[in-house]
Amino acid sequence: MNYEIELKAHVYDRTHVTASLNKIGTYLGHTQKSDDYYHFPLAAGISAPDGRNFLSARIREEKTTNGRLITDSFLFTYKKKEVLKNEDGTQIEVNDENESVITDAKAFRTFFEDLGATIDLHKEKSVDGWNVEIDGVTAHAELCEVPPLGDFLEIEIIKEKNDEETVKKMKDIIMKIFEECGIKKEDIESRYYRDMLKKL
Repeated sequence: MNYEIELKAHVYDRTHVTASLNKIGTYLGHTQKSDDYYHFPLAAGISAPDGRNFLSARIREEKTTNGRLITDSFLFTYKKKEVLKNEDGTQIEVNDENESVITDAKAFRTFFEDLGATIDLHKEKSVDGWNVEIDGVTAHAELCEVPPLGDFLEIEIIKEKNDEETVKKMKDIIMKIFEECGIKKEDIESRYYRDMLKKL
């Protein structure tokens, strides 16, 4: 089982962050991500792992450009999300992510609708991606524009364990990358995009 250990932060100087990531990482290209979040209602008395009365799943359409190569793909994602707090008070996402590439999003959408699911939220992300090697660990960095919320830097590391020691080590690596990019601790955002968008 793989766990996605992730932090994100607001970006107020996109040019500086881009230059920093180009210096310390390997550029992977640009991706336009279009997300639909579906809610599946649960029967009375049944709760999701996070206590809600519905399950949530995502269908994402991606268009990636790297040089002259353009690829299109669809992804189905189901996450069990958890936010942990370190001893310094910093919150960090540790997600049990289950994701599959699909060839026919229409079939999934029709099946979801027949199950009674509805689209709860649509989100667009314009993303530039890098891989960054620090202390023998590869982190994936994404500089994202999320309309109308603004720019964010997301750093994620995939690990097979999510014990306290592993999470702390990966959080320290993520903080090193933030520091290289001029990101301050107070710029870190613990809320999910979904919750931020819902409050607009």
